[in-house]
Amino acid sequence: MLPRGYSEARKNTDNSVQLKKKDNNPRARQENKPQGYQKTEDRRQKTEGGQGTENQRRCLAVTGKGNRYRNEATMYRVSDENRHQRRDTKNMDIDTAKIRFKNYLESSGYAASTIECYSVYLGYFLDYLRKIEVMDLKQVTNETIRTYQLLVADMAIAEETKGMRLRPVKRLFGWLLDTHRLLLDPTEKIRETNRQNRTLPPVLTVAEMRLLLEQPNLSLRMQIRDRAIMETLYSSGIRLNELVQLTVHDVDLKDKVLHIRKGKGNRQRVVPLGSNAATYLKEYLKNIRPRYAQKNKQQRRLFLTDQGRPVTGNSIRTSLFHYKKSAGITKTASPHSFRRSCATHLLQQGADIRYVQKLLGHRHIRTTQIYTRVYPIDLKETHTRTHPPC
Repeated sequence: MLPRGYSEARKNTDNSVQLKKKDNNPRARQENKPQGYQKTEDRRQKTEGGQGTENQRRCLAVTGKGNRYRNEATMYRVSDENRHQRRDTKNMDIDTAKIRFKNYLESSGYAASTIECYSVYLGYFLDYLRKIEVMDLKQVTNETIRTYQLLVADMAIAEETKGMRLRPVKRLFGWLLDTHRLLLDPTEKIRETNRQNRTLPPVLTVAEMRLLLEQPNLSLRMQIRDRAIMETLYSSGIRLNELVQLTVHDVDLKDKVLHIRKGKGNRQRVVPLGSNAATYLKEYLKNIRPRYAQKNKQQRRLFLTDQGRPVTGNSIRTSLFHYKKSAGITKTASPHSFRRSCATHLLQQGADIRYVQKLLGHRHIRTTQIYTRVYPIDLKETHTRTHPPC
């Protein structure tokens, strides 16, 4: 038991206890601190005006929380972020906003085709704002959007195209609201075209599809490649962009499947290949592609031109148009027509709509349900054929 006011210090080699009286003088304790020690009183020292140090005043102006943030780096970072946000709020001209919105889409992983489509249709809206002399997006009101919507509704274009004129506008203002560049969304309660009620182009019948597939001349290398492309589109129901992104490593002829690694929304899936598609792909990979790839041996894309470059979506559309004319078909025969025909023919034969949804890569089943309106399915016949007897 030590006497009150004394501390123990074991400095003697014989373990004898040396008593040392405690120093209750704060100034004396401070003087005994190691050299270089920054006193708390110095860090909290007030300026002559009684408003605190420069860092404290910056912190108070930015956060309104006084000395809560004492770390200098934190205070400078908070201040810089707030100044940057205030600049963004002030600088809301339409051209700058379009560029930043495009950068946001790219960083969010949107497909290049989607970004290009949004840029084109958003440009129409920005042209409309220039005509009415609105150069700042903060000046756009709900009435401005409604007037633009009425102008789009009166255009002699497809309902889906009308919806695409409004969709990027809603996405733009939604992004501005989420990033706190705007306080109110002028597109609130503005509805796009109801995709469930849009009119789909006529789908090719099974006979018309068979006639179209037989148009390429199989004595020509280029048209063997075209037949392989057409069979792949019809068998798997993949999108055109997914087709042109395929590589030689994505084809599994042993299991007769395709690996879609760059689908819409960066979603991956595996789709089956029919026997005809597998046959023509095998012929193309064995006898045609090696010749085309000689000019570009490092190229790994599946479908190539005779110059060894990857095929493009426009070249495929052009080829399908010529084959449609030679077949005497008056309906639309675009790459997406093969996708719609694949889904419709499967549903006609009684395929489960969930299977078709997975095949097409739809995120929501309501998108797949659109195809059930093209050719009504005979539910009674399907039930009789597929329901097990009790």
